[in-house]
Amino acid sequence: DFLLLQKAGAEYGFDVISTQTFSEGGRRISSTAIRQALAEDNLTLAEALLGHPFALSGRVVHGDALGRTIGFPTANILLRRIVSPVKGVYAVEVYGLSEHPLPGVANIGTRPTVAGLRQQLEVHLLDTAMNMYGRHIDVVLRQKIRNEQRFPSLDALKEQIAKDVVTARAFFGLKTPV
Repeated sequence: DFLLLQKAGAEYGFDVISTQTFSEGGRRISSTAIRQALAEDNLTLAEALLGHPFALSGRVVHGDALGRTIGFPTANILLRRIVSPVKGVYAVEVYGLSEHPLPGVANIGTRPTVAGLRQQLEVHLLDTAMNMYGRHIDVVLRQKIRNEQRFPSLDALKEQIAKDVVTARAFFGLKTPV
């Protein structure tokens, strides 16, 4: 409420200035519009509103090694937000590990198949194996593959991740390794 801010400014000695809403191409640019675009999985619109691709970032931490156990090792990043503006499985580009972005598949969510409790970002790199623990990475979402879901077994999860990898490889124009 602008009037309330003006009163607080007068009482506590700071200026409150009204500014025009920022628009481009007749479209209002606001944090609400950006969050809505992300919630609707409209990454193209979110990028246009932000002026750059939407990315999540953080330091890679040790997980429970489940991804490695089922053949898809992941870089795990704990998300600081209690509720992420995005959820699901995405084709991603990872920055901070190489001179060029590395393609991957990421899950953003609570990992319902393994009874995860908090929001987490897990990234499986395509055609790249390296020790990433302690490294800070930026994960740019390029295309949503599917919503996060609970699977009846780890085998069913593994089968779906393999399909997600095929989808991400196709998105990036990568051939399946022999």
